[in-house]
Amino acid sequence: MFKTIVERPRWGASHARSAKLKGKASRGIKQIGLKRHAKIGTPYTKSLNENLAPLVRFLRSRRGKPWDMVFSEICAGLDTGSTVKMHVRQHLEDYVLTRISIGRHGEWMFEGEVLEREGRWFRRRAFFVDPEDGLLKDYVQLRHRLPPANRACQTNAPLKGGA
Repeated sequence: MFKTIVERPRWGASHARSAKLKGKASRGIKQIGLKRHAKIGTPYTKSLNENLAPLVRFLRSRRGKPWDMVFSEICAGLDTGSTVKMHVRQHLEDYVLTRISIGRHGEWMFEGEVLEREGRWFRRRAFFVDPEDGLLKDYVQLRHRLPPANRACQTNAPLKGGA
């Protein structure tokens, strides 16, 4: 998985224009610093081009399995000894909602906020880890799996700043 994800060329400008500023509107400037030249002289810059589709396919193939086993399998292939491998592991949070906790009234919460509460926006992911059984599941199942306490929070959501 690592070679498939990482071995992909970067996209963007391959080089900046000449530092002599030929054809620029401000001809009085003879020389500028490198950072300013890079910002002015290039209409676009290089950027990383990560191919994370193999990671998504791997996660999709592991739906219905315990998250601890799936994560340990990922960690076996992508150890923390390499910066690039660690970076790929950090992208897991872009695809899997892992830290769902159960509140004191039985509602499912993420980072201290009730899931599916009106007026709150959560970045949608492709998968989530069910807090009751610890299995990796599709995100579309999340709404059907939410307990009644979450639905009560949708209708009785208190407004901030007074009544």
